[in-house]
Amino acid sequence: YGDHCVNMYELEGKLMKSVGSNGNGEAQFNYPHGIDVSDRNHNIYVCDYSNNRVQILTEELKYHSMLGIGLFTSPRDIKVTRDRVLVLDGSDPCMFIFNSEHLLINRMITRGSGKQTNNPYSFDIDRDYNIIMSDYSNHCVYVFNKEGEQIHKFGKQGQGIGEFYHPYGIVLDN
Repeated sequence: YGDHCVNMYELEGKLMKSVGSNGNGEAQFNYPHGIDVSDRNHNIYVCDYSNNRVQILTEELKYHSMLGIGLFTSPRDIKVTRDRVLVLDGSDPCMFIFNSEHLLINRMITRGSGKQTNNPYSFDIDRDYNIIMSDYSNHCVYVFNKEGEQIHKFGKQGQGIGEFYHPYGIVLDN
């Protein structure tokens, strides 16, 4: 995060490769946030938070391409599936959904019209493409269906069972 690079480690903790420095050029980052790897081609997708873009690297950590130029304000998290790339833009806040060719197919608004996310930080998707999203400022978790409709919300501020205090990350177990 603070050193503006992406590192690849062995399971034992030995640094294998590293790429990046502070900047806005290819393979330069300004606070990299979310990261995911494509099962299809092993490319690495990195949310370049303060550069308002997603950078795509090869599995060798070489620059490949960029995604979302001019679309994002602060991309925070990303998930790559066989046929979609989903990017959470936390400052807007909204979810951008691209097809496997990186063409925008949907922009799901997560605030307003009954959707009251305030500061979404992280998300995961289930096998039915439901989106489960943590909200840092609202101290809760939202569940949206693949059409972007809120279908459930749980949690409140606190430290007891079913309560959260600024939830940051979220991961589902299949």
